Amino acid sequence: MRFYTTPKGEVEWPYWLVNPRTEKRLLNSGFEHAIADSGVMIFVHEDITEYPQGFLREWKYKAKLLTDIYGEDRISCVIPDYPDDYNPGQFGDNVEKTISNIEDFISVDGPKWVVSLQSRYLDKFSFLTAVQEVKDLLGHYPNLAIGTVCKCNRIEFIKYCCDVARQHFPKSWLHAFGLTLRALPHVNETLDSWDSMAWTFPRKPGGRSHRGGEEVEYFDAYVNRIAEIMTKEDS
Repeated sequence: MRFYTTPKGEVEWPYWLVNPRTEKRLLNSGFEHAIADSGVMIFVHEDITEYPQGFLREWKYKAKLLTDIYGEDRISCVIPDYPDDYNPGQFGDNVEKTISNIEDFISVDGPKWVVSLQSRYLDKFSFLTAVQEVKDLLGHYPNLAIGTVCKCNRIEFIKYCCDVARQHFPKSWLHAFGLTLRALPHVNETLDSWDSMAWTFPRKPGGRSHRGGEEVEYFDAYVNRIAEIMTKEDS
């Protein structure tokens, strides 16, 4: 299962997660594959119910440009979705708005679009109906990401969402945004990839986040922890 992140400092890693603020770091990085996220998280703490049309237009242009530069085999671009976990209810019907964006962006030729699967906050039925609606709309779409599990601590909910997505899209590449280490053993056989920036956080409770020059130390410790979890699961 691939682990995507945004390397910092001297950290080297083949699988990158970037956004409009960090995508320029891909130049000369030697990455193998990157997921370009639209960066909707800049809006979740603002008092808005809809993304600016200029932001959506700009992301279509940026996604096409990134694909022209790196090629569709090296970069996939995420269609902007509407999360409901940070500020539940902020965007109203976040599921239908996400699907509306899917319908709009999927017609834009060039980028290898990643379709996000969303739901209302911790709502299993909402996720099930959303996945069914996306399946009806796109059929067996090849590139999907589960957005509703980002930084979620409810293992049962995470596992449910991953299982439902895999059942509906058995042959698709399935990514999970912001997965926690605790969730890994429960979804290891279901997902193809996941991402996190948690390696930059304190390594011990009450500790401090990494400082300049400590990136490799913190990253190696996190990757080693991933390996420990996977080895324990396999044994």
